[in-house]
Amino acid sequence: MIRQFFKDSFLYGLASIIVQGIPILILPVYVRLLPPSDYGAMEIILIFAALINLTVALEINQGFARHYPDAKTTAEKREYASTALWFTAAAYGLFVLVALMCLRPLTALILHSSGWEKTIGVAIVAMGVNGVHLLLQNQLRWQLKPMAYITASTTYVCLSVAVGIWIIARYHTGVVGIFYGQIMGAVVAGCCAWFMGRDNYGLLFKWSKCKEMLAFSLPLIPASISIIVAAYVDRIAIQNMMTLNDVGIYSVGFRVASIANVVMAGIFFSLTPLIYQHYRKTSTPGELATIFTYFLCGTLPIIMGMAMFSREILRLFATPPYYSAWVIIPILSVASILSKMYIFAPGLDIEKKTKKIALINIVAAVINAALNILLIPRFGIAGSALATLISAAVLLYAYMRASQKLYPIPYPWGKIVKACVAAIFVIILSYYVPVMTNYSDWLTMSGKFLAVIVASILIFRFLFKGEASFRNS
Repeated sequence: MIRQFFKDSFLYGLASIIVQGIPILILPVYVRLLPPSDYGAMEIILIFAALINLTVALEINQGFARHYPDAKTTAEKREYASTALWFTAAAYGLFVLVALMCLRPLTALILHSSGWEKTIGVAIVAMGVNGVHLLLQNQLRWQLKPMAYITASTTYVCLSVAVGIWIIARYHTGVVGIFYGQIMGAVVAGCCAWFMGRDNYGLLFKWSKCKEMLAFSLPLIPASISIIVAAYVDRIAIQNMMTLNDVGIYSVGFRVASIANVVMAGIFFSLTPLIYQHYRKTSTPGELATIFTYFLCGTLPIIMGMAMFSREILRLFATPPYYSAWVIIPILSVASILSKMYIFAPGLDIEKKTKKIALINIVAAVINAALNILLIPRFGIAGSALATLISAAVLLYAYMRASQKLYPIPYPWGKIVKACVAAIFVIILSYYVPVMTNYSDWLTMSGKFLAVIVASILIFRFLFKGEASFRNS
């Protein structure tokens, strides 16, 4: 499994660098075309879109992911894939129809103001097309077709970004141009994904398969909603307690902080399908522990680098109105990684404990919302970032504790704690080092690089000291 993991991680990582990296690379274009208030409005609409994409189709993709690997025949696999596709298409078609009929109140609900009806209307159509596109694209992942997945996902992001920027720059449409681009990208990429997985689809719908998939996925809907709340309540709280301008500044900091996730995203995409394929093997728990050690060895230096150079990175990507976002980048870099690390606690998914998954995510979301309410009045956007970090840590702890009882994995916790302490020291230190206002300031730059390199060497020694004995245990 480890060999296939590294192969798939490389492929998915390459796709993620393209898919998630391009929006980061074109961030300087967005911040020059859109003021913070418009960027904030775009972020709020995208949050609503994320909620829709996780709930309208009742998370049937999760049910497909869980049952497809266990299907014993090609015909049965085709039944799962086709049923999931037609159910998703019908669900999103109904959503778009109803949402467009309620456009004015929906606009007031999302942005708390009028005048955005056209933008919301185009965004709704984009959400519907995107929902079907994501189902087709993700099925390639669960069918273990990484190259096809890369092709579809890369087509979507490149086309949607290019068309969106062209429309905004050429016709001065503002935020709505982004959603026109998403429609174009989703249509073309969805057709590509269907073509590359066409052998799995047909004009058939099996209600028995649909019920089987929904039995797994329906309890996950509260979890999905809570995941969205946990992931985006920070921006929602800032919108309600501060301004859209502050949402825009925070969102740019969040986008920069997500660089850490982009680099490590190949692991997130490749690991779960492999776990579902191999969890019955006695060697899998030990292999997961080894993979986790490598994951930390790669992730912690990236987070430390993000923290040390947060102000310089922000000056490179953004304009002066957004510079104050530097303070949240170290915090959100850690939070973004923690929020994805539940994949290393697979016991609840393997045992289909979806109700417990929902409960854990709901509790984490409530904690996040409560902390935002408490901390934003005192610390502003930094308080929101702290709330996100604390809730992500609680979520990971709960997942890991519950999972280890169901599917124990021999993680070397002593080594892990030592490595994390070293990284935390550098992250805290980053708040006390000066910004490089002049790139000839070699002393400052050298000191920052030295701190990250020394800490990275220590982390490597902590994690791999006595590795031979660990593998033989």
